[in-house]
Amino acid sequence: MLDHDLQLQELAHRFKNLLTIVRAVVGQSLRSAVSIEDAGAAIDGRLATLNRTVEQLLDADWNTAPLAVLAQNALVHFSAYADRWQCGGPAVDLGPSSAMTLVLALNELATNAVKYGAFSNNTGTVELVWQVVELGDDAELWLQWTERGGPPVQKPERQGFGSRLISTAAGRGLRGLN
Repeated sequence: MLDHDLQLQELAHRFKNLLTIVRAVVGQSLRSAVSIEDAGAAIDGRLATLNRTVEQLLDADWNTAPLAVLAQNALVHFSAYADRWQCGGPAVDLGPSSAMTLVLALNELATNAVKYGAFSNNTGTVELVWQVVELGDDAELWLQWTERGGPPVQKPERQGFGSRLISTAAGRGLRGLN
């Protein structure tokens, strides 16, 4: 019976964490949207991305997920640009919290590439590469998102959801591989 109670507590904890993420996604999407249609589209895309990640983690008993598959799932919503982006790096598994943070960040980077960057024209490309850097007894995962062939970069007029997600949540949520 104790094992069952522990499983229920763990499930409740995971569910609360997921609801916290969903609430943040919806709240930030509403705050940064210019119209209700824009908010709806943003929420739908972000939740679809989270859904694919949750399914992937559930398939792995909520342990870890391969970064390469996470990246592909995060960018599947952008299949119209599939011939213009590439991903690659060594085999790396991420834990659930890092996985969800990363796919949301990648989704935001791709959204911005469509709106303002390399995917906003017919010739731009995106490359996502990663590597594991050994630091003595520790290791760090380095990710690099590079856009080429897009319009010149301009400073945004305001900081939207994606910028806040990438600069704060990703900075805190991706502190380790698991």
